[in-house]
Amino acid sequence: MSTPLRYELTKKLEYDRRSTVTALAFSPKGSYLAAGSLDGTLSICSTSSGETLYQVHVAGGISLLSILWTAPDERQLLCGLGNGVVISVTITTYVSVANGSTVVTGATSEVSLWDHRIITPPPSIAMNSNSEIIVTSLHWAWTKYSDNTLLVAYLHHGILFWDVRKAKIAHFFYLKTLVGAMHISPDGNTLVVSNLDSGFDVYHLNNCTLDGSILHPCHGRKIPVVFIHGGFAVLSGSSLGQVSIWDTNSRTLLQVLKHEGNS
Repeated sequence: MSTPLRYELTKKLEYDRRSTVTALAFSPKGSYLAAGSLDGTLSICSTSSGETLYQVHVAGGISLLSILWTAPDERQLLCGLGNGVVISVTITTYVSVANGSTVVTGATSEVSLWDHRIITPPPSIAMNSNSEIIVTSLHWAWTKYSDNTLLVAYLHHGILFWDVRKAKIAHFFYLKTLVGAMHISPDGNTLVVSNLDSGFDVYHLNNCTLDGSILHPCHGRKIPVVFIHGGFAVLSGSSLGQVSIWDTNSRTLLQVLKHEGNS
């Protein structure tokens, strides 16, 4: 087994105004907000004070594409990197290569459960038959198809519903936009999709119908988006280093969070 990667966690954030926020995740109890960037920086901030408490710089500036808090005591995160590596961040000690049996990872066209099962690639249609299969987002959900459904978003090929118990495709949802990221509301009824063209689209999850859209230019970049406040609001990144909060029902901008990277 290889020696774990190790990085020191520091107190001060040297924010690069040019960096793009690529991933956001609140800790289980809402005490921290973790933000990842295209330049490989992971920042962990206090939600009560707004202060940056810790930061990690990934060696070589490899982009940080996804974040998942894994421990209920708010001390550990899994981070997916642009080179296909998953690292585990423990706030008080070090960073190591992640290892576990309940994790699903995706890179380029391949999606794997860490029990060595491979997810079947999505079907192609005339609109995307010549496009490369690229995984952009993964999410667990309780759906009408199964209480253990894995949703896999693809850049060109829409969203695949995978029934983990039966190990087969339960449903396939083709979108006419390029899918950069997605997130499911806490009640499991609503899906928000970050497209690479015009912003965010809100869907009813179980019948895959469009409920409305949030116009927020992405300039062709993958922008992270997550539900907060019990699903009544949506938190998003941007291509300008800003973090915004939107009302889920009216799709209006509620607030732009202030930090050192705002212009």
